[in-house]
Amino acid sequence: MGLELLNQPQGIFYHFTSAGLGAAYLMYPAATAPFTALPYLLLSLWLTIREGTQILVFRKFQLLQWVRLAALGFWATGALWAFCFLAGIRPLGFDPVIVGLTAAHFHVAGFVLATAVYCLLSQEASRMNKILGWATLTGMPLVAVGITLTQLGFSPVFEWVSALGFSAFAWAVLWQHIRLFLDKSRPARARLHWLAGASCLVLGVMLAAVYALRFHFPIPWVNIPNMKIWHGTFNAVGFGWLVFQGWRLAKLAKKPVQP
Repeated sequence: MGLELLNQPQGIFYHFTSAGLGAAYLMYPAATAPFTALPYLLLSLWLTIREGTQILVFRKFQLLQWVRLAALGFWATGALWAFCFLAGIRPLGFDPVIVGLTAAHFHVAGFVLATAVYCLLSQEASRMNKILGWATLTGMPLVAVGITLTQLGFSPVFEWVSALGFSAFAWAVLWQHIRLFLDKSRPARARLHWLAGASCLVLGVMLAAVYALRFHFPIPWVNIPNMKIWHGTFNAVGFGWLVFQGWRLAKLAKKPVQP
């Protein structure tokens, strides 16, 4: 659904590559697992490179185009980290668990949020949506830099500052979807999906903020195993699927009925 909302529908070929990625995780830690995931990585890289090339060749330097490129780039980065996890590659000496979670993070906090902002910006180029567009281009990279600096032995201050800033960005995206829910001119089913997705994001953002402050306000329950279960589920299945479904329903409602 995310690719369709970005006007990048892939059909059966995408389903084939994503099935390969799923099979690779089932095969892990077999040596053949990364090869099964390779088509998924190559597809994401190709779409990202193609989008970037089109921006440069046709000089489409609008913010909306950059947000779409960022969404595809986050997806490709997540696919690369997933490949590294399956292949046993540990960039910068990261623990394998962190490598795997980084793949998930770029898929959800990167691709899903960026696609949601793309949809917001597409339907209304308001000042707030433009701010969210620029935040999309900087938020995830800053969080990634903060986590990397902590891994390299630097102070965790930059990590929790960037993570809290990203949480504020997520809150703003959440609020924009609540505003859409309150707009009765929107399709009813889409509005309900946006509200349910926003509710899940509230819980996901709260957990992210508490986890970012773990160095200063440690809570035993807020650890990686619990974050994998609850934070990941609220964001991916809750916010991601529900909000994408809401935008898909809104898009379908705008299509003219064929005679």
